[in-house]
Amino acid sequence: MDDRKIHALLTTYRTGSFSKAAQELNCTQSAVTQMMNSLENELSCKLLARSHTGVRLTPAGEELLPLLLEAESVLTRLAKEARNLSEGEQATIRIGSFASISSSWLPQILQNYRAENPKVVFDLRVSTDQLPQWLGENRIDLALGDAYRCQGAQWYPLMEDPYYAVVPAHLLPPDQKVISQEAFARYPLIMSPMNALEHHMDVLSHQQLNVSSDDDSSILAMVAQGLGVTAMPWLSLGRLPDNLRVLELNPVPHRVLGVALPKSPTKAAASFAEFLKKQYPYPKK
Repeated sequence: MDDRKIHALLTTYRTGSFSKAAQELNCTQSAVTQMMNSLENELSCKLLARSHTGVRLTPAGEELLPLLLEAESVLTRLAKEARNLSEGEQATIRIGSFASISSSWLPQILQNYRAENPKVVFDLRVSTDQLPQWLGENRIDLALGDAYRCQGAQWYPLMEDPYYAVVPAHLLPPDQKVISQEAFARYPLIMSPMNALEHHMDVLSHQQLNVSSDDDSSILAMVAQGLGVTAMPWLSLGRLPDNLRVLELNPVPHRVLGVALPKSPTKAAASFAEFLKKQYPYPKK
């Protein structure tokens, strides 16, 4: 399928007319019409409806629009990567990552990988719950997260990241270093659905304040103000306010972090994943 036809269709849909699309594409109106007719013949369905008010998508066009947008993105990237390879450049690796990973060990890993592959280009996107969608829609080449978020992909564990209790500094005796999950559950719990504590801890407080945010600093600020306690993985605790304390939980809950690949990964993504597995063999011997 010719990517020019898809681009012409989407331009016509966006501008609302063949004439405006032709002007933007720097071609004749008849050329745009011919490309539309050819694409509709290939797909065996009508995509555009013409009227005196302009051009709109047919019901079939509306159904196929997400796939057409995805196809344009994939074909554009295919042409770009092929051009990079023909010019001796290495393909771009698009990474989706938890914020806690991207702010802790990932920068050093990227630096180490680039030392061996100086022409590599990284495109980093940070999120939590969007990782599986990005991976499924081919917006990223691999994801760095936990098994819970990366279901349905090829997932390889890299490391364990333990959860710790975070409490106001004055809440417990200063010599206390450990708190049981049962005792911890007696305090109001401030948590984000993104932290998925219900998948990692055995006991949770019935008094919960849910904060729908990827920003852990917001939760820590609430704990610092005395609104409750929270539990966070170690990689999220790099910048802790002075008026907070971290205690070990007993038993120790943890998440397993790893790298997820689509069913048909790019060569560059597969190479980077192998590099990660060598850097972080799991389980450690």
